[in-house]
Amino acid sequence: MPAVLIFLLWTAVGVFIAVPDMVDGFRWNETIGKFVESWTWALLTPAVLLVDRKLTSAYQSVFRVAAAHLALSIPFSLIHTYLAGLILYPIPSIYWNPIKSTEFAIYFYLGGWGTYCAIIGILQTFRYYNRYMNSQVELARVEKRLVESHLNALRLQLEPHFLFNTLNAISSELAASPELAREMIEDLGALLRRSLECQGSTEITLAQELALLDHYIAIQKLRFGERIDIQIKVGSAALSAMVPSMFLQPLVENAVRHGLEGRMSGGKIVVSARHVGNQLHIKVLDDGVGLPPHWGMETSAGLGIRVTRERFQALYAEPDGHDFTISRRKGGGTEVAIHLPLHRTGAETRGIAG
Repeated sequence: MPAVLIFLLWTAVGVFIAVPDMVDGFRWNETIGKFVESWTWALLTPAVLLVDRKLTSAYQSVFRVAAAHLALSIPFSLIHTYLAGLILYPIPSIYWNPIKSTEFAIYFYLGGWGTYCAIIGILQTFRYYNRYMNSQVELARVEKRLVESHLNALRLQLEPHFLFNTLNAISSELAASPELAREMIEDLGALLRRSLECQGSTEITLAQELALLDHYIAIQKLRFGERIDIQIKVGSAALSAMVPSMFLQPLVENAVRHGLEGRMSGGKIVVSARHVGNQLHIKVLDDGVGLPPHWGMETSAGLGIRVTRERFQALYAEPDGHDFTISRRKGGGTEVAIHLPLHRTGAETRGIAG
């Protein structure tokens, strides 16, 4: 197949250089002469490719490769000149045969030398372009690995924080209600097991994320009973959307700790998600005490908010890749609004196998 391709390419070159001579009328001998020149290079091309490959692997410097090719251009041009002359020799009407005329031999040689340099120039251009593209692909891979490492580091910051807070809540229940504390430990164990299953993934389906959140909600319901009502309002169409793993838990935890925990009457938290165009819109709403005066996300000292925000910035770094805002709700409470790019997998079922 490569030999056929080489022949077809040089035939196309022959057509290209023969067409201008046909403007004043078709002359078969001139047309055959042009095709013979091209087909002679077709015979030499495999050797040129082999020599170029050997030189490129032997020398790292482009100048040394160029010098070697400059030296080799002389014998290759001479071979082309006399090989074309031999093929054209049986055709008497082709008087410009380089074997018959020294003047035409010089013409053939100079034309062959220019052709050889053009072939090498094209080969080297494609080779260095290919190297450039490969280096860009490798650079993209390195950048992706750096982003993944950064995301993993952020998650490692978040999980001990969550674990400490949860264990602290469990310890407060041990003396008063050992059975309740035991149930909370079981839910915590299930949550950690599912979290480990997702540890190698920067993104999981929203269904999987909600399955993780279910265990955290179970812990909070055991702690607060009827004081806190946590509702999930997510349509089935949004469950297959991809989201960062364990990003909802710190948002719900913030709503519980800073919005509802200090109130005797408790309150309600609503987690909702829907797809709008090419985006996934997620909200975490609570009717708690609201944000402190002069609060700003940029100056917030909360680890959960800071880490979540940095994860979004690392994972969706492109312009308009995401939107993450926290604001006061009308009538009291806090609203967390998140807009993420909508992309899916084939998974439509809720939960993680495990």
